[in-house]
Amino acid sequence: MGYLNITWTRSAPTSRGMSNGNATFLCSGNAPAGLSNPHIITSTNYTSLIPTTRWEYTALQSYFKNTGGSPTNTTRLYWMGAGEGITGIAAGTGTSWYIKYPPFSSIDTVSVDPTGGTNWQAIAAFAATTCPSGYVGDTGLGGQYNGYVLFSGYLDSDGVDIGGPYFESGFYSDGTTAKSYSGTEGRDIMHLSGGRIRVLATRNGFGVAGKAILPLDNQFICPSYDTTNTGSSGCLGLMGSKTEAAMNSTGSIEDFLQTLGICAGNRMMAVWAMPAGAVLNKTYHNEPAISGSPEYQNIRDYVGQDQNAIVIQADVSTGTDGTGNDCPAAAYLGKIVSTGPHQTLNLATISLSQNTRSDENDRAGWDAGQIACVFQKTNLGFTSDQISHGFTFAGTSPENRLNNVRCKYIIEFNVLADLWTMLSSGKIRISKAGLGSIIDVIKATLNRMESQDILDSGTRTVEIPLINGTDAEWTAAKLTYVIPAIRVRWSWKTSPEQLNLTEFGEII
Repeated sequence: MGYLNITWTRSAPTSRGMSNGNATFLCSGNAPAGLSNPHIITSTNYTSLIPTTRWEYTALQSYFKNTGGSPTNTTRLYWMGAGEGITGIAAGTGTSWYIKYPPFSSIDTVSVDPTGGTNWQAIAAFAATTCPSGYVGDTGLGGQYNGYVLFSGYLDSDGVDIGGPYFESGFYSDGTTAKSYSGTEGRDIMHLSGGRIRVLATRNGFGVAGKAILPLDNQFICPSYDTTNTGSSGCLGLMGSKTEAAMNSTGSIEDFLQTLGICAGNRMMAVWAMPAGAVLNKTYHNEPAISGSPEYQNIRDYVGQDQNAIVIQADVSTGTDGTGNDCPAAAYLGKIVSTGPHQTLNLATISLSQNTRSDENDRAGWDAGQIACVFQKTNLGFTSDQISHGFTFAGTSPENRLNNVRCKYIIEFNVLADLWTMLSSGKIRISKAGLGSIIDVIKATLNRMESQDILDSGTRTVEIPLINGTDAEWTAAKLTYVIPAIRVRWSWKTSPEQLNLTEFGEII
């Protein structure tokens, strides 16, 4: 884990705050007539705003049933609709450039301006034999572009770097033949001259959703799909087909992965449900031609060890009003947002209409995969449906507990917000006294978080190595207005938690 560099600013921003449980549902298609996108939904207005034939109606029905009726958080619906074409100036240097708010369904055109003016020149896609100085649009699962445009650093037979970006600038002495540059030489010229990369791309529905959701005070995203709509390869995704041929890029689990892409680095978590027919020891994509598909309980191997991933398994039947199918993810999300961030979800009750429930053996299988399930402890006389755990897909404790990650994000946000406010005052100098003030502010933030029951009492430390730095390190900090590193530790149920600050406003 890296560090976060605190950079002095001269503005005085006002923090938008961070709530403990605001949520956004991602829905397929376009918004119903007359509704904004995203649209704030309450337990009393959704029945008149959303047609009962739409799945988001079913999801909200399940959600509000488990929030206790009138939650104090803010709930939004976002309809995916279509993608959008964008033109962006990429950030980056050398061989790696990036445009924000992925994923993208296509990278349409890449251009270079070597001098930072208006001399835009199109760059072709990389090909080792015909265009070694071309670009590579970096793709993830299902061929969706992640926003990175890369250049190869390709070496010719003499070992000379002729990789991209390639551009022409100026003329030889004949006045007609353009000079061309690529490789290390071209990249050095771009760096010195303020050269730029421009990307024309088509942002897919998830990229558009991320752009709309990120500015909001939001903690949870739920891609809501009909879990009962099963085929031989899983369920219909928000933006595509569940057929075997298309499943590898448009199914519901790929929706989940793209939702996690929105959450990454933004202090949000994704809540997703297994198909209703999920059973232990059965392959999720029941199609031999699709490689790499795990068994249902091993979905974490497919998704990755992600602390933002929250998954539940439930075999739903008729819905909470007796007329439709429940949405397990929405029901689970309702329970999450109505539970304090420092309270456990272990054995919490949940209201779901179900065909079957997990027995003790099944529960052990789902627990091993860090997937929540619903069961009843009938031999003790309990008849209520209970959730096994509040899991995430993180690899190790305590990040594999949902409430721990929620609290950690709230702490991170408050530390950053308090530091920003203090530094923006312009009264803090890069001196031992100034660094002492920063430590005092962070400790005061942690004390406030304890009083709000967000973190446990216990040992806390704030370390700034610069305090004991050399003269050269102090000189560098004063010239750049940057504190090289701050490390914050606190206790979480006897386990130490650590926050490393690497670039102001961003957590890695």
